[in-house]
Amino acid sequence: MDRYQTFHNIITKANVASRHDIITRYIDSVVSDLRCDRGMFFSGSAGKHRCESAQGPRGVKLEFSPKEVPTDLLNKCFNTGSVITERIPIVPESAKASTSSWGRIKIKHILVIPAFAGKRDGKPVTTGIVYLERSLKLPSFQEREILFARYLIRDISHLIQSSAVYEAQTYQIHQLKEEVVQKRIGMVSDHPSMLKLFRKINKLAKVPSTVLITGESGTGKELVARAIYNLSELRGPFISINCGGIEPNLMKSELFGHKKGSFTGAQSDRDGLFKKAEGGILFLDELAEMPMDIQVLLLRTLQLGEILPVGSDLPEIVHTRVVAATHRDLREMVEKGTFRNDLYQRLKGISLEVPPLRKRKTDIEPLMHFFLDKYNNKLGTNFKNFSAKAKEKLLLYDYEQGNVRELEHLIERAMVFEDDTIEVGIDNLLFEGESSHHVGKFNSPFEERMAAFGRKLILDAIAKSGENKTKAMKSLGLPRTTFYSLLHKYNIK
Repeated sequence: MDRYQTFHNIITKANVASRHDIITRYIDSVVSDLRCDRGMFFSGSAGKHRCESAQGPRGVKLEFSPKEVPTDLLNKCFNTGSVITERIPIVPESAKASTSSWGRIKIKHILVIPAFAGKRDGKPVTTGIVYLERSLKLPSFQEREILFARYLIRDISHLIQSSAVYEAQTYQIHQLKEEVVQKRIGMVSDHPSMLKLFRKINKLAKVPSTVLITGESGTGKELVARAIYNLSELRGPFISINCGGIEPNLMKSELFGHKKGSFTGAQSDRDGLFKKAEGGILFLDELAEMPMDIQVLLLRTLQLGEILPVGSDLPEIVHTRVVAATHRDLREMVEKGTFRNDLYQRLKGISLEVPPLRKRKTDIEPLMHFFLDKYNNKLGTNFKNFSAKAKEKLLLYDYEQGNVRELEHLIERAMVFEDDTIEVGIDNLLFEGESSHHVGKFNSPFEERMAAFGRKLILDAIAKSGENKTKAMKSLGLPRTTFYSLLHKYNIK
């Protein structure tokens, strides 16, 4: 047995950054060199230890069964830090249920040695031990063999402890990277589905592909688009447009620009948003509301990388990345003939779906505190937390109407009207369908009933227009400013 050669073999074959790999290589080596039937490494303390590695001859990994190991010897070594050699009967776990198990009992030579020590309450304690077994056909463990195993574990103990520090630091670095990415993305989540989304965002930021973002209203689709932009190396601007908020007859000029005299009121050349977003990202929100004739032009731009301004015969090359979003089912719209199939096929290749908040409820509490900090800064308040009842109500609510945006508005409103200065209470959390004396500041039952009627009228119009607020606004015959003022007044998301 050459301890130094064995040590060299361990450090050259093992991944020195992995505690488990170093320990496994060590157990393999001593099992081989000392002709053992099996070897194990335990960490912890007396009565609270776990097996980190269990190996048989020739590198065979073994399943660990606590009942096949004399725990009294393990506990004794943990407690005393002394070497233990014994000759005891070992009963295989599979034999214990058999009435003829006595015929299968094997007497084994046992060697238990302290691996390395630590401190607990200022006192030295054994924090790891090596357990070895070999057949009674062989001699008991000799002094030189015991010294070989002890000195070898001493030699590699610093590697094991260094690898543990390295693994902890690597984990911390990974966590910090995740936090940095989340801060740059501007979204808060620990949910697996969102972490997967963050990784996709990170990849998409590095390529020029067109992206379609889907998800319910309020899930944060524009945040995803901005994250792609923020993580990219694009030098042009990020420009956002809501396709449902532009008059159909103005959309062509808005997107692609126009030439002087191309229509009444076109008194000069004007660049469209594609041109203004040159070298950056044009975010087309609520893409499903785009008229069919504009969809044709958008498809041409995506395929050829060029635009044709209104009133011009000369196409212009643009280097603008398109990211689009919708809360509607485009496939269903294609089947109904309200969205072009060729554009849908062009967009669906690279798509991201933002899951609704009710499917990632573990995110609600981190988001609550994120918005608490955000509006403390914005409002100049200093709230520390939510009351128990407010917290419970926020955590149990489904947020089917507005998702993350609804949660944010609930918290902002509660903070504005909260009389306490430390906790946000339940009284000012106004959920969908609830009413409050603060909303609209109604001074009489008549005003409150009129407000309820107005709210229902607007909600019905939005529902009949397929959740298209622009169409709802037109069906009610309201000016844009009045319509959105009423949405805010009646707490309609």
